[in-house]
Amino acid sequence: MTAAIENHRARLRAGEIYNGLWMMSTSPELAKAGSAAGFDYVCLDLQHGLVRPTDVLRLSDAVRASGDALVTARVAANRFTEIGALADAGVEAIIVPLVSSVDEAQAAVAALDYPSRGGDRSWGPTAEIMHGAVQDTRDERPLLFVMIENEEGLAAVEDICAVPGIDGVYVGPSDLAFAVGALPGQHNEAHAEALVRIRTAADAAGVVPGIHCGDGEEARLRREQGFRFITSCGDLGAAGRAFREDLSTARS
Repeated sequence: MTAAIENHRARLRAGEIYNGLWMMSTSPELAKAGSAAGFDYVCLDLQHGLVRPTDVLRLSDAVRASGDALVTARVAANRFTEIGALADAGVEAIIVPLVSSVDEAQAAVAALDYPSRGGDRSWGPTAEIMHGAVQDTRDERPLLFVMIENEEGLAAVEDICAVPGIDGVYVGPSDLAFAVGALPGQHNEAHAEALVRIRTAADAAGVVPGIHCGDGEEARLRREQGFRFITSCGDLGAAGRAFREDLSTARS
């Protein structure tokens, strides 16, 4: 798995654009379909989605069964044990929500680094035990994205991006809209300026600028604005749109 993680890390550092599928459901069938469709990553949402820690292994296996998408997960909160558990389960990239300061960013980094690399992580080869291939994984480190989505995080974004061990930042545009006095989904100059500031800070620090989008049209706009790790649709939203479109066609 180390080789796969480092391959993704190198590709992102080289400037490749990743389009991802956001999984709120616990459907392995949708996870397999998303990976087979060619998404660059599939993210399991343990914060606002229905995914729970007991779902992670089977959903990860479903993603890997149908393609080479980067298995990603958003942890419920910036907590040491939960971040480490996702890494133990073989998740290849972890998104940490509501990071508001350098200290909080450093805490997320420490949760993923073993003491040999200066961190606090405890070795727990859960995925390896399940797959019957236990090995020394202390040099293995999932990609780490920290979310910039509140007033404090925006104010400290340049310093957060400079924290060693951060691979990228990921914008939560709805919470960010509230933070700057706007409403999600409505154009607002303060929100637009905040997005530019975040993307500029990421580029200056050499980390990947990422952002959450609801559909392909929005994802294309964010790509044109310089974002490179872009959630391009969600499983439930995309399924609902497809249902409505086919039903409308059938009744027309």
